[in-house]
Amino acid sequence: MEFNATFLVSAISFIVFTIVMNIIFYKPLGKVISEREKFLDETKNDAFQSSSKADAILKDRDDKLNKSVLDAKKLVAEKVNTANENSRAKTSEAKQKSMEEITSAKSNLQTEAQQYKEELKTKVKDLAEVISSKVLGMDVKIENTNNDIINRILN
Repeated sequence: MEFNATFLVSAISFIVFTIVMNIIFYKPLGKVISEREKFLDETKNDAFQSSSKADAILKDRDDKLNKSVLDAKKLVAEKVNTANENSRAKTSEAKQKSMEEITSAKSNLQTEAQQYKEELKTKVKDLAEVISSKVLGMDVKIENTNNDIINRILN
């Protein structure tokens, strides 16, 4: 193989071409590629951070939602218990009032019954005197000692 001036010119022109290409094409292309890699890495990190924040927000939301559900259930249970207690108290109060009214009514009925018995005693006594007077033909007066007979008749 022979080395002449064309080979040397070709070698020098290749080296110059490589240097020029490096300066004009490869360095700017390498810079663009490194900028893109840097942008992708930053975007990837932002995405991971956003995903972590989103997961934390979702977890917080679920926790708050569960707490709210538990609080609502607790509140409903308390209100139901309060309503049941109020119902029991009012029912008890109504029963007691009814019992008092029944007792009062019984007392009134017994008093009235006693009054009617007394009236009946006098009417039976008067009727017995009238019947006796008409049957015997003379005035007959029944004394209080005969109240036992009247009581037996009425009872």
